[in-house]
Amino acid sequence: MNLQTRLVIGFLIATCLTGAVATVVGITTINRNTLDEVQRKVQQDIHTAELIYDYNLERLKYQLEFISLRSPLEDAILRNDPSPLAGLETLIRPGTARSGDHSSLDMLTLVNAHGRVIYRVANPGAKGDNLMWDPVVRKCLFEKKPQSSAVIMPLNTVEDQNPRLTARVVIPIRKTPQSVEVDDKVLIDGMVLRAAQPVFGPDGAILGALVGGILLNRDYDIVDTVKETVYQDEKYRGRDIGFATIFLGPVRISTNVRDVNNERAVGTIVSREVYNRVLVQGRDWVGRAFVVNDWYISAYAPLYGIDGRIIGMFYTGILEAKYHDLSVNTIWLFMGITFLGMVIAFFISFWMGHSIIRRIRILKQATQAISAGNLEYQLPPGRSSGFDMLDEAFNNMARSLKDRDERLQKAFQRITRTERLASLGQMAAGVAHEINNPLGGILLYSNLVLEEMSDDHPGRKNMEKIIYQTDRCKKIVQNLLDFARTPSGDMKPLDVNGVILTSLNLVKDQSPFLGVKIESDLSEDLPPVTADLSRMEEVFLNLFINAADAMEGKGTLWIATRLSSTGAVKISIRDNGKGIDKAYLPHIFEPFFTTKDPGQGTGLGLSITYGIIQKHNGIIDVESEAGKGTTFVITLPSCLDGSTEGHREAEGGAREEEHA
Repeated sequence: MNLQTRLVIGFLIATCLTGAVATVVGITTINRNTLDEVQRKVQQDIHTAELIYDYNLERLKYQLEFISLRSPLEDAILRNDPSPLAGLETLIRPGTARSGDHSSLDMLTLVNAHGRVIYRVANPGAKGDNLMWDPVVRKCLFEKKPQSSAVIMPLNTVEDQNPRLTARVVIPIRKTPQSVEVDDKVLIDGMVLRAAQPVFGPDGAILGALVGGILLNRDYDIVDTVKETVYQDEKYRGRDIGFATIFLGPVRISTNVRDVNNERAVGTIVSREVYNRVLVQGRDWVGRAFVVNDWYISAYAPLYGIDGRIIGMFYTGILEAKYHDLSVNTIWLFMGITFLGMVIAFFISFWMGHSIIRRIRILKQATQAISAGNLEYQLPPGRSSGFDMLDEAFNNMARSLKDRDERLQKAFQRITRTERLASLGQMAAGVAHEINNPLGGILLYSNLVLEEMSDDHPGRKNMEKIIYQTDRCKKIVQNLLDFARTPSGDMKPLDVNGVILTSLNLVKDQSPFLGVKIESDLSEDLPPVTADLSRMEEVFLNLFINAADAMEGKGTLWIATRLSSTGAVKISIRDNGKGIDKAYLPHIFEPFFTTKDPGQGTGLGLSITYGIIQKHNGIIDVESEAGKGTTFVITLPSCLDGSTEGHREAEGGAREEEHA
């Protein structure tokens, strides 16, 4: 099996696993998010149902207030004569349920301050009994302000209020799958929206109350209003999608949920789980529930009486089938997209595998070229190859190898130069000792002869030339001795910045520096270096004077110090003089090499400087460009940095980076 095949198979396996995981996670997420969204909706729906319920209670109170303002209730109570109230019969609905007439009432009763019935509009013959058992009536008379709430009325009480309501109160109880067990076969209690409006006399004393009510058993006004408001008669596959219900205890007394015969499921019972949660614990219930004959995403909330007791429940639900089908369709679409992605991934993996292999072949060729010694080799740009980072890393490696090779060559040249200088130094020391004494004698006797010559002596000029040239030879010999000698034994920790400033003070007032601007950037946190003070001053003086000569007394001399990453001290001396030709740079540290005019220098200054730095375990480098200036960089190990060869290697790498 070749590499391309392996890459394709591996990519396909990864893609299939990813697709499978994504499918499982996607299906789970879709189902959970869909269910969560529907549950949030039914929770909002049941809040809407509660608001509509509260609105009906408030409307009932306002109706009673309006009636009390337009009817002579005070006279009827004070005289115990209901005849002035004969016109109120029109407010009682003629049938058994409201049919779009929201102003009609099921019951309307006038009581005195003690709760005794003075007049029942729907049943005038029934009067004289006491309604203080009714918590709404009792609270209204005691607190002397309007009250409203739902109350539970037994069948006989409802019949006293309005005989025509008996048929609506009685509801046969029907068991359904998962419904809670109940002992009763028939519901004989009614849930009534009840309101009471206080009636006051001229002196402000309470005289009684006007009490009205609407029987909710088989009254579908509220639940249908909820359905129209929330679900707007939306249908799915010919079925209503949303429903609302009012429960008296566990029994549906008002609902638009349909049974198998497409009739309102009045008399059906809630499940045991919902019963325990809502009616027993008094907590809301939201979730997937089997309602009558189908599954719904449902929400239940307890309904409280005026005394705080739970008397029933509110219900809103959405047909699960719509969202189940939506979820299934979404899942199929998701799986189809995943499969299509896997197919596309196969072709992409095949193409990518081919591209990778092709690029690997190019990398192989490049590696072979590098191995053959072609350090100039660079990978060609791979258009949309995806190997940009690898190509860049390879090219950087090739450049690093080239740089390393160049550094090795420079190091070899440096070692060769050092060995040559060492040999030359030994030879120069011997030659200088042999020549120095004869030159001293020549200079001594020449000066004696010159002193005996008169000013107009014809040989005086020649003697002066002999003395000048002899003195020049002696200086050259002295430079050879300086070049050859090792650092004195006075090696001690030195402050490099202090040595630089001292050296500058020695030269800044001399004529070559009068037109030179000196700028310095000396780091304050430099550690000391172990060095010979006089020899280091000689190094700096030599470099300062060379810079001034290169600038011909006009320009800027920059001096900077800093601590390198390896703990060494770096000194940079830069001028903007005429610079050094590139062809001369490899030779500037060689003895007797100079770019100055004949007679202007011996060519030993930089050689001596190089030797001093080398004997201090340091490094000196030069950068220059003709017409732009020259920079000398000296690196010395600090007292904190004990390395020598390792230091040189590290500094060599760091120097190359700085130069780049």
